[in-house]
Amino acid sequence: MGVSIQRDRVVALRSGWGAALLTTVAVLVIVAVVADFLTPPDVVFLWLVLLAPVLAAILLRPWAVAGVGLVAVLLVEVMSVRSDLPGTTNQIVRLVLVLGMTLLSVGFAHRLGMLERRAHRGAEQESTLAAIVRTSEDAVITTDVTGVVTTWNDGATRQYGWEAGEAIGRLIAMVLTPDQIVDLPATMAALSAGKSIGVAEARRVRKDGSIIDVSVSMWPIRDRLGQVVAVARIERNITTVKRAEERHRQIIERSALAERLECLGQLAGGVAHDFNNLLAINLNYIDFVLEDTLDPEARDDLARARASGERARDLTQQLLLFARQEPGDAEIIDVDSVIEDARALLGRTIGDHVELITRPSRQPLAIRADLGRMEQVLLNLVINARDAMPDGGTVVIEASAVRLDDDPDRLPPLPAGPYVQLQVSDTGMGMSPDVAARIFEPFFTTKAKGKGTGLGLATVYAIVTDAGGDITVSSEFNVGTTFRIRLPAVAARETREGEAVAGKVGGGEADRTAQGSGRGRVLVAEDDAEVRKIVVRILESDGYQVTEAEHGRAALDRIHRQPFDLLLTDIVMPEMSGSSLAETVRLHHPGIRILLISGYSEAAVRVEHLVADGIPMIRKPFTAVELLNAVHHSLGVTTNPATS
Repeated sequence: MGVSIQRDRVVALRSGWGAALLTTVAVLVIVAVVADFLTPPDVVFLWLVLLAPVLAAILLRPWAVAGVGLVAVLLVEVMSVRSDLPGTTNQIVRLVLVLGMTLLSVGFAHRLGMLERRAHRGAEQESTLAAIVRTSEDAVITTDVTGVVTTWNDGATRQYGWEAGEAIGRLIAMVLTPDQIVDLPATMAALSAGKSIGVAEARRVRKDGSIIDVSVSMWPIRDRLGQVVAVARIERNITTVKRAEERHRQIIERSALAERLECLGQLAGGVAHDFNNLLAINLNYIDFVLEDTLDPEARDDLARARASGERARDLTQQLLLFARQEPGDAEIIDVDSVIEDARALLGRTIGDHVELITRPSRQPLAIRADLGRMEQVLLNLVINARDAMPDGGTVVIEASAVRLDDDPDRLPPLPAGPYVQLQVSDTGMGMSPDVAARIFEPFFTTKAKGKGTGLGLATVYAIVTDAGGDITVSSEFNVGTTFRIRLPAVAARETREGEAVAGKVGGGEADRTAQGSGRGRVLVAEDDAEVRKIVVRILESDGYQVTEAEHGRAALDRIHRQPFDLLLTDIVMPEMSGSSLAETVRLHHPGIRILLISGYSEAAVRVEHLVADGIPMIRKPFTAVELLNAVHHSLGVTTNPATS
């Protein structure tokens, strides 16, 4: 539109000046004809010569006008010679008239040329701007002060789906959301008053009804008198940018959560490791006192103290599990069987006010994980859901097969492949985004004081991620919460790899009473003096000959000096680690049996190859019964079946 107007101006300018020149020439011709009857022929000829530069000015070329003027001067000179006027005043006047008319015509042609060139440049600039607007990826739209669309570029068509012919003449409200339509009159009133609206983010509705995010800037358009006559707006689609920003934010939050949980896990693991040593000391000293006490009241008090120690021991195991310092027994398990077993157990414990619904998969689903821990995952999630529904509700456990494609931007960043998805949903009160962001942190709980340790969901997170999967949570107030677990799927026919069952000691034997004959020489290598003292006392009370060593080098020195039947060594020690000590003893003293002591799995990882070769290991904190059972097993001593 602007380009055509400018072109019209150029044409009008040129035709206007041309008409003026032609009119002038016509008048001069008429005057010359009339003068022909009143004046001599040489005067008429002079008038005709004077018309030549004026007529040349129509060409808008100053150099052409100058050339015509030069010819006119020569003609006047020739005519003066023929009329015997050389050197007279009449000749001078005629030459001055011709030169003056030529100069005026040259200036006139120059001015007209400048105006035409300016008009052409303006037209080209407007043409370029119009092309930019037309081909811009942004939506460039103008409306009148009431909001009716007057121009609509191709970018607006691509962005909103409306063709220019469809959009022009309609209210801009066709691309606005309902709340923006309500505010439209106030917005147009502000723009009509001369106010501009800087870059702001908003949402828009496409022709197909889909919602997109845009950045919008609007400003008023004024006429020559300064009155606002229209409104221009540029709207850019930033949906992809917003999604990328949201994904980046989620990645940062997820990374921050993982780092925070990792730090907390390291802290919890360190605390639990030290706490295990203290528990081993306390529990065993309580057992010593119980053995020597006959007073019923004192024994009852000691039993209560020991029960409290056992609860602390369970809590420590949860901490180690969260810190991934408690190894599991991974195996191929059927997911539907886990769900069914959980339903049978939880159906009797969550209460009659909660309905538990299970939806197994339509196809067999198998994962590689620790069976007991997966049961614990479902138990923790269902109990958590029950607590979120004090007035009753529904909990749904369902399993399904999903396949994830390769997507580097996926959150969480799981590799592509088949997965088993476990979903636990409830109709509880839900939680806020702030709570959901911290829900997997250890010791974070929304329950009343004394109602929870804050380790339930932290343990779930640790179990799932340790199994190679991930867990996410979505929640809405007064609607409910859904936990989604994705674990790598495996074929049910796969066999277990790298599992050393024979080397483990103590599973299921904690409740036995160790009754055997201690006939052997045992070397105890333990850097913690109190733990070492406890171990020596337990073994000596069972009849073993015990020698102490405060670290690996001291133990190796004693082995060189005297024979031993069993080396009982902690894994983490100064001077020389238990793993290095065990390797050396296996190489140079193959007749000595070895029993490893582990406080947490980070240390146990160092001796995986030893455990795989059949060397047993006992974990702290252990009781006297568990220790003696492990020692008897290592030495091949048979436990009294009457008391087993």
